[in-house]
Amino acid sequence: MQGTTLCSSLSMEVPTVPRLANRWMVLFLLLLTASMFARAVEASFDGYVIGVYVDEGAHASCVSHAIEMFEWMGLTIREITAARVNAGGLSDLDAIYFPGGDSPPYIGRITRTGKQKLVDAVTGGLIYIGTCAGSMFAAEVQDSDGVRYREGQLGVFRGDAIGPAAGICEDEWCHTMLVANSEHPTSAGLPPEFPALWYNSPYFVSDSDAETCVLARYVATGEAAIVAQHRGDGWVLLTGPHPEYEGEETWGFMKRYLLWSLGLLNEEDDTET
Repeated sequence: MQGTTLCSSLSMEVPTVPRLANRWMVLFLLLLTASMFARAVEASFDGYVIGVYVDEGAHASCVSHAIEMFEWMGLTIREITAARVNAGGLSDLDAIYFPGGDSPPYIGRITRTGKQKLVDAVTGGLIYIGTCAGSMFAAEVQDSDGVRYREGQLGVFRGDAIGPAAGICEDEWCHTMLVANSEHPTSAGLPPEFPALWYNSPYFVSDSDAETCVLARYVATGEAAIVAQHRGDGWVLLTGPHPEYEGEETWGFMKRYLLWSLGLLNEEDDTET
């Protein structure tokens, strides 16, 4: 099984940063986590392939920024269309990414059979990553402005994607802050809070019996902004906001997640295997 650390709760408690009286101990821990993070970011994705969905519904800017992020990680990238998903042509992929944009074309262009093949690929070991619209499409229930949709949803994430998340921005977009789950290995080396672009983005509530980790929350509301859920031998990572726009600080979090979910991050000493 990939990625051995699980979090079982989506409780609303926002992680807190421990206060240490000894400032030299604080400095030591900061240097240590930065060193561990640097080693993990240097880990190689040589031979690993990610598919980026580029068909109707995927916003061109979201696609281009995501490709830039995955190129920075060193992943091999394949552009994926609805026709390929419908045909089940995913066996050469280690992960697949559905970017932000507009989820109805995802729902309409990927057939019922194609959706089932994609879910089967994830339970067989594929990593599914969805951002904003890509995360809304993935959920069992898409709650959009209070209207709940089930028909046509991929359903690979057992739970609800609810958007736009209230209380984040006064406008339809802004740079907001997230707080990382300090108990999860993906957070090592991150500052307690880090930025993310919010663009009518959702938050997530998982089914109570699903194996789900909250990796980061919105500082403004405490709601789950980034979650990972175990499905069979694969993983589902959903991000409400857009990490692809924020550069290497947030890209490093995404890389650590992929290392962890692919079993390349040794959690005992926090280095790659």
